[in-house]
Order: sequence, then C-alpha cells, then structure tokens
Amino acid sequence: METYLRSRCVDVLDHGFVRLVDSMGSDLSVVRAARVSYDAEWRAGDDTEGDRKLINYLWKHKHSTPFEAVTFTFEVKAPIFVLRQWHRHRTWSYNELSARYKELPEEYYVPDVEQITTQSTNNKQMRTDEPNEHCLEIGEYIDEQNKQAFRLYHKLLDLECPRELARTVLPLATYSHMFATVNLLNLMKFCTLRTHDHAQYEIRVYAKAMLELAKTVAPICLAAWERESP
Repeated sequence: METYLRSRCVDVLDHGFVRLVDSMGSDLSVVRAARVSYDAEWRAGDDTEGDRKLINYLWKHKHSTPFEAVTFTFEVKAPIFVLRQWHRHRTWSYNELSARYKELPEEYYVPDVEQITTQSTNNKQMRTDEPNEHCLEIGEYIDEQNKQAFRLYHKLLDLECPRELARTVLPLATYSHMFATVNLLNLMKFCTLRTHDHAQYEIRVYAKAMLELAKTVAPICLAAWERESP
C-alpha cells in the first residue's frame, strides 16, 4: 500500500505535495451513468470509440451529471493561505489537521525568487511577471518573519500555553495538510478556475498536480475538459 501511495504523489512548492489516496469509478462510470437514461448501460465498454464520442458530447453540451459518478480523495499538504482559498469550493469534503490536537512542525512557505515579482497596477489581486529588484531581500524578510513566529510559538508552548492559543501567532505561510474528497465534475470546475492565469500561482500548481493524478483514473473525461476549457 505504501508503494502504491508514493507512486501517485506529486511534490508541490517547497514542502508540499498532492497524493491521490483513493478513487472510485473511471471513464466507463461516466458512460454507464449517461447510457442508463435510455436503458443502454450494458453497452459501456463494448465500443471504446463510441464511449469516447459520448464523453466528448456530454461535456461539450454541458450534460454534466454523469461526471459525478467518479470520485477522488486527495491528501494535500499546502500553506494555510492556499487551503483557505481551496475551502471556498464548497462542493468538496474536507478533513484538515488540527493544531489543537498536534504541535505543528516548523514548515512554512518561502516563494522562489522568480515568484517574487511586483504588484499589478491594473488588477488589485494579482502580481505581475516583472522581476522585482528587491526579490532576494523580500525573500529573506519572509523567511525571517516566519522563523520569528515559530520561535514565539515554541516559547508559548514551553510556557504551557494551550496549543489552541499558541497557534494564533503562526503565519498564513505555515504548512497544514488535509484529506479532500470531490467528484469529477466538481474537480473539473475547480480546475477551470484554479488553473486559470488569473488564479494565484501557489494554488495553480496544486490544481495542475491534481489533474496529473486524476488523468490516471479518467483520462478521456479530462481530455474532453481540456479541449473545452477557456
């Protein structure tokens, strides 16, 4: 089992990863769900090219409910600010590490220098692609601020401060991890938004990692999604 899990894991950012823990269904599950509407479920798998054409037709014409027949469970390790964006997608089911139960390891995100650019002047929530001449200095400030926060966190724990209070000094860059379950339809909706150029880089790379893993389960469905993606 451990070998299986490691083989379906993608490293993301400096300390993160996405692992496909479990899945149910496949491209054929979508075909069966669609064909049962005209009492032809038994045909699924008998005509591979016909199955492919049906999946393409379903996605192109927004007949989306059959795509709910496939589900995935991912284990995700990511900075807290990435998870907070993720949790806005309410069609997922989440179970996240509790810092009330467990002392958090000193792991935090420091962006690579090429990601430390400048603030966009025409989009209030985005960075530009322009290099920032202060990128090395900024990276050092981010690293030192996180180190200071963890020093305070450990000091509070040494003073027997409850974990649920000590965690309040930790930064949004702190890594946490969660199990997240979603069906294929809502995974594709998530990826439509979170692989877009306007999405923050740090969540884009997680969305792309999930796609890489999900393609091992439902490659035809995800190929149809990619063709129709804006």
